[in-house]
Amino acid sequence: MRAWREAAGWAALLVVLSALVLGAGAARADLERRVPVEPAELYRTLARSQTSWQVIDARPDLAEQYEDAHVPGAIPMPGCDLARAPEAARQRIHRGVPTVVVTASGDPEEVRPCLASFTAARGLAGGMEAWSDANLPEDSGEYSAPSARAGGGCL
Repeated sequence: MRAWREAAGWAALLVVLSALVLGAGAARADLERRVPVEPAELYRTLARSQTSWQVIDARPDLAEQYEDAHVPGAIPMPGCDLARAPEAARQRIHRGVPTVVVTASGDPEEVRPCLASFTAARGLAGGMEAWSDANLPEDSGEYSAPSARAGGGCL
């Protein structure tokens, strides 16, 4: 009987500790959603080939805004609506991958609905305007999925 109570005590302790860890993880994810990524920080992160962040360009006008200029490697998802993303892009959008959401100006009200679509996501501070103002590399043209043979190094 004593061994059963001891095992139950340890099991209860594990449940409590697990709940604390899950709560801390949720609090960290919520905090990260509220703190935008600076353009230079995103550039440095993407420049490291072993980093696996996805960049979602959520500006609403795909033809005019995305094709004119975008963060290299950004996946277009106009208005953060998967149905409006190009077919080739839809297969590359993953909910559970650390994500940076790019809007025109980085307005938190514009970014917030999109952040909820991903497990771990942050907005780009100042949006595409700040990226361009910082004279960071830009791509232009229609979206095309990267080649399976590509070795990275888009920046």
